[in-house]
Formats: sequence, C-alpha cells, structure tokens
Amino acid sequence: MKLRKHIAIVGAGPIGLEAALAAMAHGHRVSVFERGEAGDAVRRWGHVRMFSPFGMNVSLRGIERLKKRGHALPDPDAILTGTEFVAQYLAPLADTLGEEIVHTNAEVVAIGRCDVLKHEKKDEASRRETPFRLLLRRGGREWAEEADAVFDCTGTFSTPNHLGDGGMPAIGEAACKPLITYGVADILGRQRWIFEDRRVLVVGSGHSAATAIRDLAKLREEAVDTEIIWATRRGMMPPCRRIENDPLPIRDRLAAEVNDLAESEKIDFRRDSTVLALHQNEDGVTITLCDFASNETVTVDRIIAAVGFRPDLELARELQTRLCCATESVYNLAAALLGDSESDYLSGNSHSPETLLHPEPGYFTLGMKSYGRTPDFLIRTGREQVESVLGWMEKNDD
Repeated sequence: MKLRKHIAIVGAGPIGLEAALAAMAHGHRVSVFERGEAGDAVRRWGHVRMFSPFGMNVSLRGIERLKKRGHALPDPDAILTGTEFVAQYLAPLADTLGEEIVHTNAEVVAIGRCDVLKHEKKDEASRRETPFRLLLRRGGREWAEEADAVFDCTGTFSTPNHLGDGGMPAIGEAACKPLITYGVADILGRQRWIFEDRRVLVVGSGHSAATAIRDLAKLREEAVDTEIIWATRRGMMPPCRRIENDPLPIRDRLAAEVNDLAESEKIDFRRDSTVLALHQNEDGVTITLCDFASNETVTVDRIIAAVGFRPDLELARELQTRLCCATESVYNLAAALLGDSESDYLSGNSHSPETLLHPEPGYFTLGMKSYGRTPDFLIRTGREQVESVLGWMEKNDD
C-alpha cells in the first residue's frame, strides 16, 4: 500500500479548495488554512466580471460534490463576477468540507521543518523524514501544526507591485498610500465616491488597468467632472494587446474599448511614462513622470496602481526553494513557460510535475503563486497542477 500523507494546504481559494478535494480523493488527510474567509482574494475583486466561463473554472469533482448536496449551479457558459463565483461555488464547496478541514481566519505565518534549519540535512532523503512545521495565528493566539507535505496555494493578490521606476517604490509612495488604490478598484460600486468628479491617474498596461479606464469612462458619463489620465511605461499603441480570434470575447471587447479610448480625447493617455516621485499637498498628489526625454509633473486627487502582483516569498523563507531570478516563479516552470511559443495562454501546454519541484521535498507552490510575476495564469492551469503533483507523489512515495 502507498503511504497516505497529511497535506497542509495554505489558502482556501479556487486552487486550494480544489487541491483539498483532489488530495482527499487520493486518500490523503488534508488541512486547509485560510487567513480570511474561503475565497478571500476573489472576494476582494468580487465586482469584476471574469473573462472565462464558469465551466472552465471548476472541477467535475467539485460540481458532483455540490450537486449531491442539492446546490443549484450556474450554467457552464455563464460569465460570473468574483462575488458570484464565491457565493455559487467556492463558499458552498468550503462548507461541504467542514470546519475540521477548512480552517478560516487562520493565518499561516511561516513554514519550516521540525528541528531542522534551512541549511541542514541538505540531501532530499534526510529532509523528507522530518515533518513540516507551520506556525499559525488567529487573532492573538498562535499555535503550530505538523504535516507531511505542503501545498502553497496563497496566490499573489495580497502583494501588489510598486509604482516606481525599476519596480521599486516611487519616492514618496509610502507616504501617499492613503490616496493610492492597488489592483482593481470598484469604481462603479462601493468606491465610486472616491473617484467621481475627481482627477484620477491610472498606472499600468494590463487588463486591470484597462478595466479601470473603462469603468472611469463609464463613471464620467454621470459624473462629468471626472478627469482620467492613463500612464503606461511602454510605448505600445494601441496600448492593450488584442488576440486574433480571441476565444474569450469579453476580454477582446475590453481591449477594443480601451484602445479606442486611448486614441480619443476622453482621456489623457501618456505612454513611455514612468512614475518617479509622489508628493501629497493641499491640491492632492503631485506626481513626477519621466518620458525618457524630460520630467513633468501632474497633480491628481487619486491614483490607481494597476501594476501587477508578486509572490510573498517570506512564507517559505526557511525552506529550500528554487525560484526564477527574473519572474520569482518556480524555477523549472519558468523555463518551461519561457519555451512556450503559443500566442494565447488559453492554448498553452500543460507542464510536467517535475517543473513544479523545489529542492525541498514535499513542498509545492501551486496556482498563481507558481507563476510568480508572470500574469498569464488560469484557474484551469492550477487544477491541472494539483492533479499532476498528486500523481507524481503516488509514483514517488517510498
């Protein structure tokens, strides 16, 4: 018989919950730790409508589990918001697992090995014999748990990139944080009052920035004094790349819409612009922008920093991890991603479980965090990673 393990899963998002179901199906005992509620990160961008349909973001295992318990599920082709995805799939799925498996409001502070330092027992076999130790915190209470393996499914949403030149914080960025919204702002919903009839700078060139530009343009139809400045570091024109015959029509419509806005007089579009410094004053925030030829300043009321996210590397600081020096993704996975030549990540390759291995035996970075700063990640990819790793563990179990 294969030895069944106790697997600690960090994060109860789309990948963490699917990992729990899959590991249980393989006969393992699982404990899921989430510092917020189930689907915490998805809740924070809950106002955003997803590009991909519901059926692409769920597993057959999860669907069957919910149907057996009488839950009504969306149509597979439905395009849900993040809030709807949590309410109709993630939260019910976590409820079916129960509190004995999914431990919410339980933050994993650090992961190490019992009585073994990072530099000790460097060979894989001797480290594998020592269980993992997880330091957990809930409110003012701290305790430790042990596990045979760890799946780190924490994602990257909680660690946004900085605004400044070279990926560093801009001068004055820390002092101006109360006036900066990182990630995807809820411009047409609960944060509307922050942006309406204000002068707003959006920094970034990805789909989060495009979403902000589109929503600000819609807001200005009613709040006519709203002013929009869009700064991108690269000089591409149009700024948002479109994919030929895009299989995700909502994504394509967004790109087309914001490209038209960039060429219109409705927004002040500034390409080749890098944020150097921010200074808060009585008029708002004065920002120094560099366009490689000269510096100029603009003063705004609010800033939306749609500049991407990075993995939190502190969690596994005491483990022997191997990461790409450029993207901070799992090293072998980064090499595989670099070798892919597909024009759209929807048709990208599934990678072997060996691409997800760290020198630390039994520790796996799965989901969006495995991609590091590379943005082209799909929930479907994370589910494939889980199945791949569990199959590898079955074959390599001593």
